[in-house]
Amino acid sequence: MNPLDQAPIHLTLDTIRRSWERCAASGLRASDRLHEADGRRISLSDRLEANAKLVAYAQPIMEHLHEQMARSSSTILLADDSGVILRSVGDADFLERAARIALKPGHCWAESVMGTNAIGTALAEQRPVAVIGEDHYLERNKFLTCIATPIHAPAGGVLGILDISTSVRLTHVHAQALLQTTAGIIENRLIETLDNAGLIIHFHHQPEALSSPLEGLAAFDEAGHLLACNPRAEQLLGLGNTRLHRPDYAEIFETRWNTLLEHACSHPGRPLKLRCHRGREFVALLVLNATPAQKPRTAPKELLPTPRPRPPLTLDDLDLGDRNVSNAIRRARRILGLDIPLLIQGETGTGKEVFAQAFHYSGPRRDGPFVAINCAAIPANLIEAELFGYAAGAYTGARSEGARGKLREAHGGTLFLDEIGDMPLKLQAVLLRVLETRRVTPLGGGQEEEIDLSLVCASHRSLKQLCEDGHFRQDLYFRLSAMTLSLPALRERSDLESIARRMLHDESPGRPVRISARSLDAIRRYPWPGNIRQLKNALRLATAMLGPNDDVLEPEHLPQDVFDDPEHPLAPPPAQSLRAAEVRLVEETVARHQGNISAAARELGITRTTLYRKLRLANHN
Repeated sequence: MNPLDQAPIHLTLDTIRRSWERCAASGLRASDRLHEADGRRISLSDRLEANAKLVAYAQPIMEHLHEQMARSSSTILLADDSGVILRSVGDADFLERAARIALKPGHCWAESVMGTNAIGTALAEQRPVAVIGEDHYLERNKFLTCIATPIHAPAGGVLGILDISTSVRLTHVHAQALLQTTAGIIENRLIETLDNAGLIIHFHHQPEALSSPLEGLAAFDEAGHLLACNPRAEQLLGLGNTRLHRPDYAEIFETRWNTLLEHACSHPGRPLKLRCHRGREFVALLVLNATPAQKPRTAPKELLPTPRPRPPLTLDDLDLGDRNVSNAIRRARRILGLDIPLLIQGETGTGKEVFAQAFHYSGPRRDGPFVAINCAAIPANLIEAELFGYAAGAYTGARSEGARGKLREAHGGTLFLDEIGDMPLKLQAVLLRVLETRRVTPLGGGQEEEIDLSLVCASHRSLKQLCEDGHFRQDLYFRLSAMTLSLPALRERSDLESIARRMLHDESPGRPVRISARSLDAIRRYPWPGNIRQLKNALRLATAMLGPNDDVLEPEHLPQDVFDDPEHPLAPPPAQSLRAAEVRLVEETVARHQGNISAAARELGITRTTLYRKLRLANHN
């Protein structure tokens, strides 16, 4: 029977029918079996090299997306613009079943090869597609539920495909929305890192929407020509499709280009208000993306004052009064200048990289380089080349002049390996050998070089637990964990108020801004799941909400979820005696830390023994 006669009735019937017609025209039959040649197995390494930037930005976001799909027996797939699968993140049980039909990296899922499927059909249709069960052209693929969406290149056209594939039924409307949001995050990252971008503008009507999927994003070159913007920017500005006509900055906004550049140079990180010619007003964050060799030439030199560089933070600068942080700083000082690696553990956003930089600038290597690499943000097959460098022509797509690698770049200074728990096991063995011999050989051959560096590693996951699970080498863990420090979460720190005041000072240089008592109360009550990073963003947005004559930060200036947190409502305390107030504070602190006496005592700045005594008194009362 002709497969077209069995085409399922579905909400996307026209899309599926067009796809089935293309499959039939290419000579595919619904009963075709999988052969070794199917999938056009190619050199995956070549494809990964050609799409290195896409893979680097997509990989960590794919892992986060898979966490949102927990217990769904699914896989998240990234394919290039020809349908070749580059990366997969998924559940072991489903990955094994998917491998039987070549749904794995290194195989092509274009329609002409694998029939109607989400990856191939999204490429053919150039839009999001859901291919569910019987929608698949080939019989062997009908157990799949697949949803895919294109990832667009900044200059236009489809750069790749992001796909969710599973063997269970999904609420495909929800999954498709989640997938498109994820693809939008990747597209934004690609716009933000355009090589020829001179200025990146993040904007929205509401400051709380900045740094979220709702923000508009536009990249301009040094002369003010629009290079790229995301669909949200097109919508907010009413531009239509900018790929057909790319207006200059002066055609969009009323604020002068030179004024914008001056603000970006003089007040980096401080939001400002932008008004477009259509009368709409936005809050904007500006990122000046010029390199020393390519500074914006549009503004006269006198209009671009060079901001005074801030001295790098040292360990002394991080000591704001919290007992645990002070203890970590005291221990870290003991190994300054010694050949002892430092391992920093802590939740995401607790300031591990800031601590690593302060450690570097506090020691004898302060005049040497500080080189950081995030092991979770680089594809596994590229980490080795990033660390060790490579000789000229070491592999297809390599730079003709080769690369020194991060280990050799850090010679005489400090190498910071962030999220080292994500380093592949094979590379862990190589790193261990380098740490023992202090010698590096670039990939593809070349002269072996001695290196002299200080090593600092960090991970938000327990390396000890990873060792027990077989995902991290014990011998490397023992080599790295001689000095292990744990940074407390922001909600556990007793110096929260000092941190907030310092951040507010940094966000409003030259403008004294105080924090009201109610704002401090809101900040203390909020749990800050994103830790220091989240607090910094909240205060940055709060300064944008201040009026020109305001010098006190009130709760209404803070993001809505901070001062209106349903679990920690902000309300004036009732009139009560001093003893009653102390009892209430103790009980609330213990409850906030879910009975963790150590954490509650740290926040209150008392010993556990004292806290137990106060709890007994509270119970007697």
